[in-house]
Amino acid sequence: MPYTITGPYLSELFRRAFTDALHTPAARPTADEWETALVKTVDLAQPCANSGCAQGWYVFDNTRRPVCPYCGTPYAGRLPVLNLYSSHAGDTYRPDNHRLMVYPDQSLFPWHIDRTIFPNERLTESGRRRVGHFVLRDDHWHLINEHMPDLFNVVTRKPIPAGESVVLEDGMQLLLSRAQGGRLAVIQMVND
Repeated sequence: MPYTITGPYLSELFRRAFTDALHTPAARPTADEWETALVKTVDLAQPCANSGCAQGWYVFDNTRRPVCPYCGTPYAGRLPVLNLYSSHAGDTYRPDNHRLMVYPDQSLFPWHIDRTIFPNERLTESGRRRVGHFVLRDDHWHLINEHMPDLFNVVTRKPIPAGESVVLEDGMQLLLSRAQGGRLAVIQMVND
């Protein structure tokens, strides 16, 4: 298997470490870069639809028609991807180069809705608590708001209070948090 099977974040670090900086140790990726790439890669993981697949999961490859690289099984159905943006100065949102793949019961955590929170050993108990999750009902993906007080549909200008859900649609923009560092998720449907 090629190293690129690890996804865009890890394969970039492998290339830097073992090609560009092979003979220049100071130019190799830092431990912090590896940790960030691992967290982002976990968010790209997708379960394989083939119950007999030896791996069971694969890293999404940013294509419109994803296929498991281990067994060749294509993904069937609409697949939501959350492209994450974060606030830097008021209402200005910039891309975070971070995507979250959706699958049944996939969870949203505080680090998904706020770029200033990072999932490491310093997380508080409340920082580890799930704030939302995704379900597939009648061929429609829903985001269930469990603990996001600011969840807001930017397009329809409608708040989604805790305990309620919203149907995910291509192009939808969901404000996940109004805090400094809060994130905006732009929904992209692949395999549509």
